[in-house]
Amino acid sequence: MSYYLHQEFDFVERTKKIIEQYDNLTIPEKDKFEVTLLLNCFVGLLILPQQKWYDNLPTEIVSQKEWGIAPEHISFIKKREEKNIKNISRHLRNSVAHYRFKAFNNSSNKISRIKFEDFEQSGNKTFEALIPLANLRQFTNKLTDNFMTEMNRQK
Repeated sequence: MSYYLHQEFDFVERTKKIIEQYDNLTIPEKDKFEVTLLLNCFVGLLILPQQKWYDNLPTEIVSQKEWGIAPEHISFIKKREEKNIKNISRHLRNSVAHYRFKAFNNSSNKISRIKFEDFEQSGNKTFEALIPLANLRQFTNKLTDNFMTEMNRQK
């Protein structure tokens, strides 16, 4: 196992490669856990680099074409908050960190979408989104690319 030359950058880059490598493995269908792997990687990508690189996230409004998440995937967001990348990333981070997400299956009994929720300490809901798995993966890739670009700029 090789050491990190630039720990934050290497962590993000390796996480992206782990997801890509899993796709190339030959695994019996009953033993495929690509959604679990994606969520584990998503946790790492949202929590670890986000602590330092959060301020560098774009404030552009989410779009399915660019980020994989359509505004329609977000059914609720706190009043006066925009559906931008920075806010969405923060809410997704909170949802995952506090285990407030649920996987839903399709007619083939495969996980097809994930519901994310975020709440204030008072219990008031601040966010709810139902994101198809393919869209979540696109968002994860774009977020990873964004982190790596920003980290490269500041090397």
